[in-house]
Amino acid sequence: MEPANQSGTGLRHALGGLQAGVAGTAAMLACLAVGSLWNQRSVWTGPNLFATTFYGPRVYFNHYAGTGWSGVALLVVLYGTLGALWGWAWRGEQKPMLAVYGAVVGLVVYFILFDFVWKQVNGLVVLYAPNAQLELGHALWGIILAKSPKYSRRIGERMQELPPAAQNAPSDQNPEAVEPAVSSGPVIE
Repeated sequence: MEPANQSGTGLRHALGGLQAGVAGTAAMLACLAVGSLWNQRSVWTGPNLFATTFYGPRVYFNHYAGTGWSGVALLVVLYGTLGALWGWAWRGEQKPMLAVYGAVVGLVVYFILFDFVWKQVNGLVVLYAPNAQLELGHALWGIILAKSPKYSRRIGERMQELPPAAQNAPSDQNPEAVEPAVSSGPVIE
């Protein structure tokens, strides 16, 4: 069901895609962690590999846990952005084979990133990446992207729950005058 106010639908779908992209990234990181444990390595091996984009090979010498978060952040930003593009492109369409399309898109993204982008940006990623884990992770990421219409629909429903004054509130209004749409309780002053 589309909301009565159509002004933010593109943004709503992009945010649904962003949510799906970040959730898919969590699944991809879980794949990397399980694969690393299976190979009797640290769960930080995957994130540290991507952290070499910022810190180079010195990631592996001293700051193992401190620099690994930058690798996690890189993946969340990259795949979250791609998820937002997916959500914006697919909008609210729910096709029967959307999960399969998502898996195919995930694998296409994998091959584009690892055959072209990472070779130019950070050759260490291409050289040392656990390919099987990343291929599975990208397929899972794509399958989770297929949930973006559901997420955007939830965002639209939340927007409908807002009182009319909050939906059309001018930006210069006092932020304490309108309670946020997602709230865990009353505003504490």
